Amino acid sequence: MKKRGFGFIAAVLMIAVAVPAAAAGADPAAALAEKGILTGYEDGILRLDGLVTRAEFVKMLAAAYRAEYDPELETEGFPDVPRGFWAYEPVMAARQHGFVSGDETGMFHPDAPVLYEQALKMVVAAEKGTHFSYPEGYIGAAIDAGYADRMEALIGEPVTRQDAVYLIYNALCEEQELVFETGFGYSSPGSFSTSSFSGGGSVSAGGGGGAPLLNEYGATDAFQGFHTEEYTAEPENRFKTALTSPLSTFSIDVDTASYSNMRRFLLGGSMPPAGSIRTEELINYFDYDRPENSGDAPFSVSAELHDCPWNEQNKLVMLALHGNELPQEARGQSNLVFLIDTSGSMYAANKLPLVVKSMELLLETLDERDTISIVAYAGSAGMVLEPTPASEKEKILDALKSLRAGGSTAGAAGITLAYETAVQNRVEGNNRVILCTDGDFNVGISSTAELEKFIEEKRDAGIYLSVLGFGMGNYKDNRMETLADKGNGNYAYIDSLKEAKKVLVEDMTKTLYTVADDVKLQVEFNPDVVSEYRLVGYENRNLENEDFADDAVDAGEMGAGHQVTAFYELKMADGAEMEDPLRYRDVQVTDSEELLFLKIRYKKPGETESTLLEIPVANQNAEEQSAHYRFASAVAAFGMLLNRSEYKGSADYGAVIDHARRAKGTDQFGLRAEFIQLADLARYLDTAEKELS
Repeated sequence: MKKRGFGFIAAVLMIAVAVPAAAAGADPAAALAEKGILTGYEDGILRLDGLVTRAEFVKMLAAAYRAEYDPELETEGFPDVPRGFWAYEPVMAARQHGFVSGDETGMFHPDAPVLYEQALKMVVAAEKGTHFSYPEGYIGAAIDAGYADRMEALIGEPVTRQDAVYLIYNALCEEQELVFETGFGYSSPGSFSTSSFSGGGSVSAGGGGGAPLLNEYGATDAFQGFHTEEYTAEPENRFKTALTSPLSTFSIDVDTASYSNMRRFLLGGSMPPAGSIRTEELINYFDYDRPENSGDAPFSVSAELHDCPWNEQNKLVMLALHGNELPQEARGQSNLVFLIDTSGSMYAANKLPLVVKSMELLLETLDERDTISIVAYAGSAGMVLEPTPASEKEKILDALKSLRAGGSTAGAAGITLAYETAVQNRVEGNNRVILCTDGDFNVGISSTAELEKFIEEKRDAGIYLSVLGFGMGNYKDNRMETLADKGNGNYAYIDSLKEAKKVLVEDMTKTLYTVADDVKLQVEFNPDVVSEYRLVGYENRNLENEDFADDAVDAGEMGAGHQVTAFYELKMADGAEMEDPLRYRDVQVTDSEELLFLKIRYKKPGETESTLLEIPVANQNAEEQSAHYRFASAVAAFGMLLNRSEYKGSADYGAVIDHARRAKGTDQFGLRAEFIQLADLARYLDTAEKELS
């Protein structure tokens, strides 16, 4: 008598083959071949550049997860996979374990090339189950878990044997960095609706849905489905006439929160909502090649001019600042106060538990020179850990792990205590409060204006504020960005342990050590050469022209190793006279071959007077696009597509992907490859969204 059953139950009982975790120089193909998961052709050659059929991929997957066919289990087969077919048993085993299903006619198509989304679905089904939407849910889960790292194929494209190797190897690595032992289903951030408005305004998110998140105790997040996220939508920068408005002035922006928040939405199967995309933060998320700094400034400056990728009639000029790097041994003491939100809204698994694990990562970069304090705030603020040398890691970890979420959000009271602690333990070096929260401040100092004024006063006293955002549902992006700006700090969004590692380990000196305060740029365009110009992004960083020389006006800070890239799209002058010339305007330029004149002001940390740099930029195309220019301009175009920019011209997702692929370079941490996958996912989601509208 045959047994009846369903494959997913069997899948839970499987034990995957253990393979060594990825390491520098590791050969995934050799590792899988050694385990018998990957085999060569009759001549023994692996042919990693060849395509993989669906049957071949399922055979590899069945071997990887030790999925064996049980002939006693009554299972519906596939008409095109008869008994005697060379891969009959692996295909049937995958069917029993829930890895695969047929098409609407019940066929499996064993000899067809396996497509990117099909391969990701099979691996995610093996690892996490089959409760995701197809294909976007499975794709998001795979990218988020790191399974798709180093894969070249995109949605709708066939997978090579090399891609298949990377996919299975990544999923099997025994040292995957999992955030929560209990695990959780991938959850969509929900659907978002925005009210119509003509100017800048606050955009709130509403809706729900997605699989329930589990917290570190295995309990469902009580706030799942409660979505009150807030973003501020700024009017897009428009073209200005160089003759009548030759000056463009703005503050630098080294925040990266918009990028990781965008990734969270795309991986959750949703396009990012209005106001959440700040194009400059997408561009500045990445590291680029840096020119040598031969001057006295704490950063070098570069410029590059080419035809505009999305409008061939225009030019696109890139201006870039490259902050000097700070070796670990050269940095000074740090007095760090972790200000951690433990209110009820932080109960979810991707909030307080992720905060604790993120702080654990940061501890690994600190040493006996540094002092750590922990202040928590909920219904009332409290000192969790008095100032303690960072070398006493066990004591600090015990304090972090003692934190529990509950109560209302007395954020301002917590900030007051945190700053008092920072002032009392001030060092000659880096004094900083690190705020970890979802931004839901609702109790404390009587108004937002008072809170901002308080933070500004402490900033002027040398205590900086960095803000790390966590979670979804009631995430307050606009509030946290403002606090970080007022506190001379940076603002990042931590959507995963991988992002925590980037911000707090790989970019630790950028995050914590400032090399230049109040960095402002003022660009004067030559009206003999430039007719009109438009700054791409930086909408909430624009300054009045008179603010440039006013040292009392706050601007952005540059951390050690930070890079700031800005693009201007230019309409070039044709030499024609104005039909109605200005009576009192006498245009005088020192060199008609100059494109623009760049002025930069910055302050050395702790100083009150700024230093001025002046750099003329020639009207001359570079011989060829640098990798920096090509990749950053692709990211800029991506930002315009996400923002539905009226200036996107001919930009499309395909062009973004093509340009980014050609500028991917060595990609040490895989961030550029991930960007390409995100752009591909956005292309799919955007198309699907338009078809539904």
